[in-house]
Amino acid sequence: MARKKAALLMTVGTGVGENKRKAREGLAYAMLQSIDSRNPDIVRFFGSEESKFTVETLKDLYYDEYGEVLDFYEFTQIDDIDSFGKYFNAIKSAVSELEEEYRIVIDYTYGTKTMTMSAAMVSMLFRKELIFVGGERENGIVIKGTEKVQSQNLFPIYDDLLIGKIKEAFNANRFESAQTLLDEIVDPKINTEAYSNLIKSYSYFDSINYKEALEHFDIKEFNREWPRLSDDFRKNAMALNILNTDGHKQKQYYILASLINNSRRRFEESKFDDAIARLYRALELIGQIKLEEYGLDSSDIDISILKDKNVDENFIRSLESLRNKDGKIKIGLIKDFELISYIDDYLGEFYLENEKKIMNSVKFRNSSILAHGMEAKTAEEYEEFRDIVLTAAKVLNSKIDEFIDETIFPEF
Repeated sequence: MARKKAALLMTVGTGVGENKRKAREGLAYAMLQSIDSRNPDIVRFFGSEESKFTVETLKDLYYDEYGEVLDFYEFTQIDDIDSFGKYFNAIKSAVSELEEEYRIVIDYTYGTKTMTMSAAMVSMLFRKELIFVGGERENGIVIKGTEKVQSQNLFPIYDDLLIGKIKEAFNANRFESAQTLLDEIVDPKINTEAYSNLIKSYSYFDSINYKEALEHFDIKEFNREWPRLSDDFRKNAMALNILNTDGHKQKQYYILASLINNSRRRFEESKFDDAIARLYRALELIGQIKLEEYGLDSSDIDISILKDKNVDENFIRSLESLRNKDGKIKIGLIKDFELISYIDDYLGEFYLENEKKIMNSVKFRNSSILAHGMEAKTAEEYEEFRDIVLTAAKVLNSKIDEFIDETIFPEF
């Protein structure tokens, strides 16, 4: 693979001191050291109209030093020397233009504070090598002959900013964005593997893929990296283990709690249609769990069990009319609760007392564009539906708040 050509981007000032010519010579000599140290194929200068005199002085020094003409440069003129935005955008544009073909180095030694700050910021944000020319100083000016080109590493600072953004994205359940930001981290001191496992685990958890979530859930590693969240990790690990254990007597309650939390996360993202769709599934699951306690499967109702429990004969006949070509009786959410009410259960009493509210909440879901309708749902509709679901869940199992707490995601 051929060596990538080098491009040196430099801010240019006019020098400091009463003697303008001497000041420009000192500045140009330092710039010469920078060019000599990096041996660029092209140089891009950024400065004002007055800065051009410094470049002319540099060209004379370059010819005196090497016997060659400094003809591999371009000059970008920005006379508003205190405009951070103009210098930042100009240097950023040069990086975008050149980075595919050139290895870019940025020298931020010369020019106004605004110029140098702009150059340093571009270097940090776009991960380009940053250098400056230092040396022994007199009255704040580097003494000629003591110049030394040094590298500045701002990457750790940028990585710290990225970590903050990753945590913000994680807290907002934007797991894909968090992973994209993580891929930009370069500091080897940051445990990117731990972050990656954390992001993947909770992304799968959020997608109701409990198996993959558990496979990436390294609680020892998580506790080492984020001890303040260890209690949350402990609860979530316990929940995930139960969610992955077939036949566990509490598994169905953890699934229900996970769905309720999933709905809440969608609500917090203002995805009200998604949130209501998950509430509908949670309410449906509540009915299915209760029917299972009586040995009933809502996808294949056993009429003989209903007869043994002396369920109303007219209701049984209405169910018989739903038998499909496979001979199975499949019922939905409302029929689930109607059947429960005939079995004379507490949840059945709740349904009868709140039938209008439940029917109204179901209408919210059915009119959603994600179900059968064309309406966008509202926060108020979500909250009304949520209250019904939470109350029904507590009637189903008085300890549901504990299951909900154990499936809440941690927050940085």
